[in-house]
Amino acid sequence: MMEKMPLSIIYDVTKQCPWNCAICCMGASPKPEECANELSHSQKLNLMEQIAAVAQEREVRIDFSGGEVFTDLRNVEVLEYAAKLLGREKVGVSSSGYKIGDTLAGRLSKCISDCEMTMDSVPGTSYSLRPKGYAEAAAQALPFLQEYGIQTGIQTVLAKENCKEGTLRALYTWLCEHRVDNWSLLRFYPSGRGAAYAGQCITEEEEAWAVRLIQQMDWENASEVKPEIDFHYTMKGHPKHSQVCRCVRKSIGILPDGRVTSCFWAIDGEMRIADGKFALGSVLEKPLQELLSGEKAAYWMACEHSCELSKPEGKAA
Repeated sequence: MMEKMPLSIIYDVTKQCPWNCAICCMGASPKPEECANELSHSQKLNLMEQIAAVAQEREVRIDFSGGEVFTDLRNVEVLEYAAKLLGREKVGVSSSGYKIGDTLAGRLSKCISDCEMTMDSVPGTSYSLRPKGYAEAAAQALPFLQEYGIQTGIQTVLAKENCKEGTLRALYTWLCEHRVDNWSLLRFYPSGRGAAYAGQCITEEEEAWAVRLIQQMDWENASEVKPEIDFHYTMKGHPKHSQVCRCVRKSIGILPDGRVTSCFWAIDGEMRIADGKFALGSVLEKPLQELLSGEKAAYWMACEHSCELSKPEGKAA
């Protein structure tokens, strides 16, 4: 029997978000009426129990994302319950920084190990793919998280507009000056609402150039106070690179309405799963543990796959 590897769960707890980014990977919305089909509060808590059951069989880490997690502060109770069941070190949050001040950061310090925010250009600069004030929200939240000992990360999505030497050098300098713990980089992938911006995808040559530039900046910086560089595993030119798909073997996504997808990138701007083979089922119909041992999950576990998002067969689910 194949040994089960640690499982990373990305749980998009809500579709609601105040920002309405042009390249949102899931098509989040600031309008509550467009987000009405997410799990109820009690169902979210039950989902944490389902995840805890999976953790009895394999190591599990959950990252809460969205949308924006903190559009509804009751979601903090879900984080707290996850930490109670799994341990604080197994719980993280991806946020824009929205609503994170002293009180919320203090509460989060008891239930999450890390918080990652997105910043594609330094605060105070114009960036057309994000709303005005987006980078500033992360910058304002950062000192509160640091004050309470929460590990901080900044994620940068590399697109045509920001994959430039001046932009990347300015970002690296800002992260060093503000003592950010981790800098995560991934190339823009046109999923969700971002599917309308395929022209922002960088080429393989631009990706390789960006990896070399960032590695060079890191090597040239002898200071101990600098972020750890973390390139996405699909990006070439660094030790973590791999062509092997992580679907089910290493990661899954859970959508706001409880549907489970083998790949959290495999959705369109209407939150439809891009191809039926990525749809594992719903936690409202079967427990997560059962979905992960079912026939659809077995497709991904049976053998190694390369990325199948670009393959045309199938329909949105």
